[in-house]
Amino acid sequence: MTVVDPNFYTFLSFKKASVQINWREMIKKPIFYIIASMFMIGALSGMMVTSNASVIAQSMFGLSAASAALFVSLYSLSNCFGRIFWGAISDKLGRTICLMLIYIVIASMLLTIALSTSVIGFAVAIIGIGLCFGGTMGIFPSIVGEKFGMKFYGVNYGVTFIGYSAAAFFGPRIANTVAELNNGDFTNAFYIALIISLVGLILTFIYKSMENKQPKTITSSTKIV
Repeated sequence: MTVVDPNFYTFLSFKKASVQINWREMIKKPIFYIIASMFMIGALSGMMVTSNASVIAQSMFGLSAASAALFVSLYSLSNCFGRIFWGAISDKLGRTICLMLIYIVIASMLLTIALSTSVIGFAVAIIGIGLCFGGTMGIFPSIVGEKFGMKFYGVNYGVTFIGYSAAAFFGPRIANTVAELNNGDFTNAFYIALIISLVGLILTFIYKSMENKQPKTITSSTKIV
C-alpha cells in the first residue's frame, strides 16, 4: 500500500488558500489604496531631491555646479545601494517594520536637511533620502506579489505603480512651488514632505491591521517535504 506523506495534504490546503487576484478585483480592495498611498509617500521625498539636488546644493549650501554634480552622483549611488540594504532588512524583519523604519529615516533626514547649514549635514541627508528612495522601489514589488499573488503580478504592479507616478508628479512641483515663493529656499518643502512621511508611518499601522485579515499568498517556492 502506498503511504502518502501528511505534508502533502498540508501543501494542498495551502494551495487552495493561495491568493491570486487580478487588477479589477485588486482595485476593489481598500488595502490596495493603502499600499498605493504608502508607495507614493515613500517615493515623494526622493522625487523632490532627484529633480532638485543640484539646485538645492548650489542655492542653499553654496556649492559650485561641479561640486553639486558630485553630490548628485552620491545620491544616485545611495539610491542603488538602498534597494539592497532595505531589501535585506525587509527579508529579515518583515515588510511592515521595514516600511516603518524607512518613513522614520525619511522624516529624520528631511529634518536634517531643513535645519542644516553645513555641507556635511546636506551630504548625510541626501544619502539617507537616497537610501530610502531606493528601498521604497525595492520593497513594494514584493508587497504587491505577496498580497495579490503572482499570477497577475505584471498588471497588478503596473496599476500599483500609480503611487510612484503620483510622487513623480507632485514631488517636484511641491518643491519648485515652495522654492519660488521663498526666493529659492526649499526648507518649507522639506517640512511639508516630513509631515507627509509621518502620514506614511501612520498608514503602515493601518496596513498592518488590514494585512492581518488577508489570506497568505503561497508561492511556487513551497515544497513537499
